[in-house]
Amino acid sequence: MDKLERIKQLIKDLNNASYAYYNQVPIMPDYEWDKMYDELINLEEETGIVLFNSPTHNVGYSISDELKEVKHNHPMLSLDKTKSVDELIEFLGDKNGFLSVKCDGLTTSLHYINGKLIGAETRGNGVKGTECLQNVLTMKNVPREIPYKDELIIDGETIIGWDTFREINDKLPEDKKYKHPRNLVSGSLQLLNSKEAASRNMRFVAWRVIKGFEHKSVFFDLKRAESNGFEIVPMWSYSNNSSDKENLSKMLEDLRYEADFHNIPYDGAVMAVDDYKIAESMGRTDKYFRHSKAYKYEDELFETVLTDIEWNTSKTGLINPVAIFEPVDLNGAITTRATLHNVTYIKDMMLGIGDRIRVYRSNMVIPKVHDSIDKSGNFNIPDKCPICGQPTRIIKENDSEVLICENPDCKGKLLGRLVHAASRNALDIENLSESTIEKFINLGWLNSIQDMYHLSDHENEMKTLDGFGKKSVEKLLNSIEKSRKTTLDRFLFSLSVPLLGKSASQDIAENCTIENTSSIGNFMQIMITDGAEHFRSISGIGDSLINSLNSYFNIHCSEIFELSKEFKFESPNIVLDEIPNTLQGKTFVVTGSVHHYKNRDELKADIVTHGGTVVGSVSSKTSYLINNDINSASSKNQKAKSLNIPIISEEEFLQMIIK
Repeated sequence: MDKLERIKQLIKDLNNASYAYYNQVPIMPDYEWDKMYDELINLEEETGIVLFNSPTHNVGYSISDELKEVKHNHPMLSLDKTKSVDELIEFLGDKNGFLSVKCDGLTTSLHYINGKLIGAETRGNGVKGTECLQNVLTMKNVPREIPYKDELIIDGETIIGWDTFREINDKLPEDKKYKHPRNLVSGSLQLLNSKEAASRNMRFVAWRVIKGFEHKSVFFDLKRAESNGFEIVPMWSYSNNSSDKENLSKMLEDLRYEADFHNIPYDGAVMAVDDYKIAESMGRTDKYFRHSKAYKYEDELFETVLTDIEWNTSKTGLINPVAIFEPVDLNGAITTRATLHNVTYIKDMMLGIGDRIRVYRSNMVIPKVHDSIDKSGNFNIPDKCPICGQPTRIIKENDSEVLICENPDCKGKLLGRLVHAASRNALDIENLSESTIEKFINLGWLNSIQDMYHLSDHENEMKTLDGFGKKSVEKLLNSIEKSRKTTLDRFLFSLSVPLLGKSASQDIAENCTIENTSSIGNFMQIMITDGAEHFRSISGIGDSLINSLNSYFNIHCSEIFELSKEFKFESPNIVLDEIPNTLQGKTFVVTGSVHHYKNRDELKADIVTHGGTVVGSVSSKTSYLINNDINSASSKNQKAKSLNIPIISEEEFLQMIIK
């Protein structure tokens, strides 16, 4: 055991013994305590290191009237960011550098003169910050005295570990809970009462020496700081002129595990030039130092705790797992749930109830579980369907284990199918919500899609139900009648045929649409004579969908025919030769509410009709973002502005296609 570790162990043992002594349950003889105390004094004198909680220095707490603003003795700027590994390589070039964890807390600067801590301040606006010495003195890992006697200025991050964060949050009411350790540490470091600050168990993690030591290599100065009693950021030396370059992606990923191991909240990594002289010659902007670049992992990860795995029966009979976790702020959205896809997905991640997990918003939209930190594997697969209570079974589907309900009459399957059929992209029945459909299933009024078109038989009974007045019933029945006018693609999509999505439904409908003929009639005739093999020539339709269509049609042919009688089929929107490809080669993203179109899907269809392409997220390849609220602070608007991508309104879009 080295001398610093021995100092820490002695402090721990002596403080535990003192606590026990003053609570009338002594655990150590006085002579042993005195012997260890003398050893500690000698080690502190020998090394020059005195930690905050050393019993050789009585620590008093103080209460300030106000927090003082101080001007920094050096600029405390931010770092430019990238999500590209190639940009990191290009940034460093042929210079020597190092990689480190980008801690997620509150940037703090410590000032030592003659080996004693005499000042501490927060980053603030980069020029001025808040004096916080009284609270830094409560941090157990911050040395009050060090053996290095020249002036030392060292910057780092004040953090609160996830364990402490959860412990504090567990004691708070829901409306007072903190969203993230960075929010908690920000308030804690600036408390007026240092005793309360001490209870927050803050830590200081050093990541750059500003003045002092050899001041040639940032990496080795930090190692020198470590030998003086500081906790330093996890880091590795790096050079593009070695095998590091090929291993950079893995090194970045491994830094995440280092951060987890050291209980450090983080929001990325940092690539920095190691030589101080070269770093300083690179200069800075008003906002950023040019000697370092922050790397943001493709999707920012947030830690939370898995509290349950919920199993939901879908319209196809699959029982899908959903992760339920403690509320977490994912880039501005408080989230508690994320899909887990299937049984294999859970097993591969070794997820378990009570595990610390990391979640993110895929493409800034869909919540997903990235991994389990604890990997306990503590979960149970239900042997009974959560809806009907009948047995479940695990089967293989596309090389993954999935859970299914074996009951063909399961109400969970029926609810899923009917909710899907009534949805906007299918039959588009307004005012028919999932809760309403579930209520009608339980009343025995709905057992099929066709039953939805005979709900008028229960009109009088409906009006007597809680929450169903005369007007709401009329609106619902009018919506059902309105939906009788549909297109073949919507009809096919509403059937919940396995593997048949919206796009494939549109392609099949277009294939079946011949002037002056019935599209549904053509579809039925094709399926009876040729089967789904007829559609093989359509791009994207292969063996799996053909087999699924044939299987479904063979079982449900008569039901499809009877259901089709409920509708008046209109011609779908087909891209005709005479419509000019005004938008050929242009890519659009659509967001926000629309005014001229019925919904965003209708606007997207018009883009495709005129030769354009629609994608879900803004990138450098996007031609236009359509948003009627051009000044919106949404993430898509911000991304578009940062990439200089034009943001246009519906009016401006309509002018483009009218030209």
